[in-house]
Amino acid sequence: MKLVYKIGLASLLSGICFGTQAQSINTEPIFAPLSRASPKWVVKFAPFSLIDFSNTVQFAVERVVGQQQTIQAEFGYGWAGMNLWRYSKNSRYDHYETWRARAEWRFYWRRFQPPFGAYTALEGLYKQENAFETGTIGVAPDGGMPQYYRLYSLPISKQVWAMTLKFGRQFSFSSNNRLIGDFYGGIGFRTRDIHQSNRPDGYVYYASKGFLVDPFSPNPPVSLNISYGFKIGYAF
Repeated sequence: MKLVYKIGLASLLSGICFGTQAQSINTEPIFAPLSRASPKWVVKFAPFSLIDFSNTVQFAVERVVGQQQTIQAEFGYGWAGMNLWRYSKNSRYDHYETWRARAEWRFYWRRFQPPFGAYTALEGLYKQENAFETGTIGVAPDGGMPQYYRLYSLPISKQVWAMTLKFGRQFSFSSNNRLIGDFYGGIGFRTRDIHQSNRPDGYVYYASKGFLVDPFSPNPPVSLNISYGFKIGYAF
């Protein structure tokens, strides 16, 4: 009889425990909220490009492509009317414009998850500046003093290629990791090539360059390239 009593008591206690556990499970939500995934895309704007000597309106797009890697493409365009370093409209260069493009591969350091943290990057740059060079030609048919003068306007362009090793840090300054800042700096080399049509024969007279820095000055064809700046953007 005691054995039957013990078995019955044990069964009762087991049933109570099972019922309590089942009730506890049933009161939980039927799903758990998912953790927020790290952004894969970042759209950026480069404010420093507005004050460059060959300034442009510059935007960039960055994409996460691996566990520690991203790629970035950047494009910009500028025209004479927005150039802060142009001090005269009656200048040697008319219809001046700038095109700039960058392609970049980034490796974020191991303890960071892209697109946030410190990184090392390899950047390629292409820039082209176009204009029409205007001036006055003094024509001397007999080789002496000019007998008459005439205006001329000829296309001129400069192409720049550069390769730069960069170091930077990209961080979020919003609680939802959407607004980002990107500081960077680097060093490399650049080459440049100026294409210019042949001027007519004669004595050439120019107006002032019209720019604080001559965009088509005869600099060395290969030179040091220093890159630094700051971008702001939105990650998603």
